[in-house]
Amino acid sequence: MIPTRVHATVFLVAALCLSVGAPAVVAGQTNVTLTVTVVDQDGDTVSDVDISATWDDGGPVNETTRSNGQALVDVPEGANVTISVHDEDYVRNAPLVIEDAETGEVDVEVAEAGSATVDVVDAQGSVANAKVQLYDGDDRIADARTGSDGSFTTRDIEQGDYEVRVWKEGYLRSATDLTVDGDVSHEVEIEQDSRLLQVTVSDDHYSPPQAVANATVRVGGRNTVATLSNGEATVQVPVNANYDVTVTKDGYETNETSVRVREEAESANLTIQRTDAISLAVANERVVPGESTRVTVTDEYGDPVSGADVSIEGESAGTTNDDGVTSVTVESAGTQDLTATSGDLEATANVTGVQVGGESTDTASATENATGTETSDFSGPGFTVAGAIVALLAAGLLARRD
Repeated sequence: MIPTRVHATVFLVAALCLSVGAPAVVAGQTNVTLTVTVVDQDGDTVSDVDISATWDDGGPVNETTRSNGQALVDVPEGANVTISVHDEDYVRNAPLVIEDAETGEVDVEVAEAGSATVDVVDAQGSVANAKVQLYDGDDRIADARTGSDGSFTTRDIEQGDYEVRVWKEGYLRSATDLTVDGDVSHEVEIEQDSRLLQVTVSDDHYSPPQAVANATVRVGGRNTVATLSNGEATVQVPVNANYDVTVTKDGYETNETSVRVREEAESANLTIQRTDAISLAVANERVVPGESTRVTVTDEYGDPVSGADVSIEGESAGTTNDDGVTSVTVESAGTQDLTATSGDLEATANVTGVQVGGESTDTASATENATGTETSDFSGPGFTVAGAIVALLAAGLLARRD
């Protein structure tokens, strides 16, 4: 590993960019010459190393270090230049970036090349598709997934000390140290585990939101559980994975979110509201024709709906006020349909027009008794209750005269 990543000593040098093989200078653009020196971990110059320089949308300029380890590279003045090393024996883990280039000397440190093969296993054997990352301090040098054999091999990297981090969905993370001093192999064992995911479902129509019981919570498309009276549901899920959480309930809109469960218990809060709907209620379902009845239109939460249009048998009958109420007149006998509409929402109910005295045989008999068309228990044809009363009064008068 290189003890010092990059150091650059810059000094002014008078130079003309007219040498054979030098890149053409764009009209109006000034080039500067970088004297690039390639050195190893011990500070010794390295010859016959291929380097390339690129900048912004320009380049590459390719050069090979001479016996003194140096190469001259012409680049646009003030450009941000990236210098890469291409060699079988010496490498850099990351290219060297020179900002605001100007004529001067630049040291490019390289290290002997090595590689690492990381084999990931669990209690059952090789683990495919495991994530493998190599870090040099805070710099991530490699980032890939293991193949079907549970193995991953890095490109050529600098020899030195690294940290190997391995993880996979459903497994605990692993971090181990690795020294690369050539082409090395390194085995990492990881362990499966799970954690609790708690989902809380509430209805935010209310303030504060109210818990929603008996809502269905689906986690990752496989685990399904119902919420309790407090709106909570818990499920055990594998660690280090993302889960789509979906909440459904009849009469409510569906809501979903994505939750990342790492290596601690996790929670998620979802809110749902009732599906838009209206209801139509009739104060009197039986009405004498020519009279009216009060109707009330409410929304999915039982709140009044103002401005709803109410019709009877397809004919407009009124519009609800701020209390969601209007009055509808029933013009004829028989069952009739009431309809309320508010936007795209619709609700229906029935009302029956009832003729007085014509409802049933019992009603007719009662009416006949009231009008004296039926005889009483007194004897004699046509002897009614009224007649009996008159007879009694007459008898009383006669008695007083006597």
